[in-house]
Amino acid sequence: MLTLIGTAAGVIAVIPAFLQLRRHDAEKAVRVADRTAVESTALHPRTILRPPVGRLPKVFRDREAVRRRLQQVVRRPDGKVHLLYGLGGSGKTAIAIKTAQEAAGRGRMVWWVSGVSASEFVTSMLRLARALGARESEIQEVLAGRGNMPDLVWKYLEQQQKWLLVIDNLDDIRILDVAETKARDGNGWLRPTRKGVLLVTSRLGDLSQWGTFTKAHEIGPLDPRDAALVLRDLAPLSGSYEEAERLAGRLGFLPLALHHVGSLLSSPFSPERTFAAYSSSLKSGLVALMKRGEDDRDVLARTWEKSLDMLTTQGRSQARRILRTLSCFAPSIPIPGVMLDNGILADLCDGDVEAVSEGMRALESVGLIDLPEEPSAESLAIQVHPLIAEASRLHLDEGQETTRVTRVSVALVLHAVEGLKMEDPLDWPRWFEILPHAMSVLEQISRRPASEHLSEAAKCAARAASALIYAGHYTTALDVTRAALSHARALGELDPGILEIRHELAGALYFTGHDADAEREYRTVAEARSKTFGEEDPQTLISLFQVAYVLAGTERLGEAEEIARRVFDIRLKVLGPGDYYTLITRQLLDYIAFRRGNFEECRRRCIALVDDARGFLGNEHPMTFGAQHLLARVLLEQGELTQAEVELRAVLDIAIRTEGEGHPGTLRARLTLARALAMSGRKKEAAVELNRVLAVTNGPVAEPHPLFRAYQLARDALEG
Repeated sequence: MLTLIGTAAGVIAVIPAFLQLRRHDAEKAVRVADRTAVESTALHPRTILRPPVGRLPKVFRDREAVRRRLQQVVRRPDGKVHLLYGLGGSGKTAIAIKTAQEAAGRGRMVWWVSGVSASEFVTSMLRLARALGARESEIQEVLAGRGNMPDLVWKYLEQQQKWLLVIDNLDDIRILDVAETKARDGNGWLRPTRKGVLLVTSRLGDLSQWGTFTKAHEIGPLDPRDAALVLRDLAPLSGSYEEAERLAGRLGFLPLALHHVGSLLSSPFSPERTFAAYSSSLKSGLVALMKRGEDDRDVLARTWEKSLDMLTTQGRSQARRILRTLSCFAPSIPIPGVMLDNGILADLCDGDVEAVSEGMRALESVGLIDLPEEPSAESLAIQVHPLIAEASRLHLDEGQETTRVTRVSVALVLHAVEGLKMEDPLDWPRWFEILPHAMSVLEQISRRPASEHLSEAAKCAARAASALIYAGHYTTALDVTRAALSHARALGELDPGILEIRHELAGALYFTGHDADAEREYRTVAEARSKTFGEEDPQTLISLFQVAYVLAGTERLGEAEEIARRVFDIRLKVLGPGDYYTLITRQLLDYIAFRRGNFEECRRRCIALVDDARGFLGNEHPMTFGAQHLLARVLLEQGELTQAEVELRAVLDIAIRTEGEGHPGTLRARLTLARALAMSGRKKEAAVELNRVLAVTNGPVAEPHPLFRAYQLARDALEG
């Protein structure tokens, strides 16, 4: 395999020009500190999947019996899965958050997983498995269909003690299905255990679907007294206790509706300032509507729409369009401040930037969006309750308002990723923060396939997948590209957005061991781009390069060289000798020479390439130390072990600083160093390097892991 650190496969297609990574010394110090923080939180089970404690109500009313029971279970697990079920807005999530907060305060490990979508659920569970010690090879096996995903996760959960895992908003129980295994079977995602507690919140209370090992706790409306007190907590000047209780009854005693109306009455935007006035304004009570069997989400939606109507009469009609736009993003996940550009949002307000701030304040004051208590420029984030987001999305149709909302939601995502580089480790956390929102926007637009913005949304999803590949998250990139492709199918086979997604899909396939599928996908994209853009277009050449890249890892070296040579000739003529794309094609040709066993020729070419890359791109560019790594491998083959070690230690030093200890490129360089040390007879030192890799991969590396070949060579040298 071509040893490009932060490889070009699946990523270079979406970069108009590969920007240099050189930094001033002060910036390098920040890079190291930031990267260390990211790595430490990525691997420690106590720092991932944290519960959203910021969503707790300021005053927590009622629920004492179920809360005491859950407290007891967390202290002493009873071997049951615990289910909180009830109407939407009844407070299930709030009880779960409070339980999680209390458990964490007692030193328990606590994890919070969303059950809103299957992809988000599976991604979170795999992240948990990794943090608990699952080897990447094991994860690759289950993703390839050769293992059982719940078995893998539970294997590592059962090795832990005193934990709480919350699956929130699991309204579609089919998300828990794995082949023929159902949730109720007890050997899938839901399993009885005394090692910890599994707590689920759902609107579904049919115990025949949850299994006999499930203990159900129905969360109904609040007690009338507590419901009235919730209103008085939020709007203490709006009337008497009796008036609050009457209004609470009209609101069905549901906590979410109570919170919303209480916030509304205390808002300066509300025309009704008293419980009595708001109560009389309701045409019909929520309880009466529920008795007629209407969906509780529809009932709550009417309350929220009434508030939006009220804001419209107050001259703040932009609030409705702003909420519709925010609801296009991933529900229940904070929308980072970088996505909330007032200049773009002003499109919803006829260009009035100040109206955006007024609309946001209005939405926050009536409880339709949540803001952090003490927002700063760095921490500002908006959160929309999943029910509010879902209800708001129902009002999107093919009208003019939807067209504007679609345009703005896509523009916000594109603005958030503007200037981010897929290959820069400092940018990876931002990419991962934006990814769920980019995917949500793509999904929403896909429901209106005629939208002119679908292709742009598809390209953004492709670039996020590109960042995942650069960061070494190959399996996640595979999930993302497959989901994005399903959402963007309506664009047609020759659309640039579709082609970008398929290009990244091919890269993810390659690095998860699906070489033949990757080659086939790259060839399909190359042919389509050739038809669309021409044979010598940069996009076509990128795909052809990747075809040669895949072939270079096989025995079809002649075909690989023929394609790579054609790409190189065109790039040299059009882009010149110092362009990244020209240099990376040179590296591929050098690697083909290496695979042919032409070591002396490859050595001369590598030395020249390293010098040129340093001059054009800088010493710390991935292209540069990727070429240096290949040079070290040539030196090993020629028996020049001392010089090979010098080159490898230089590569490893740069890779750690720029990519991080856990990046596949860094691990590959460390494995090559272990091999060099073993060949020099310094097997104790070699074992140390090999064990450092095994500490990251959580054990031996197996096929189809992308590090398998390098691991095999290092191990054979150590055992030889």
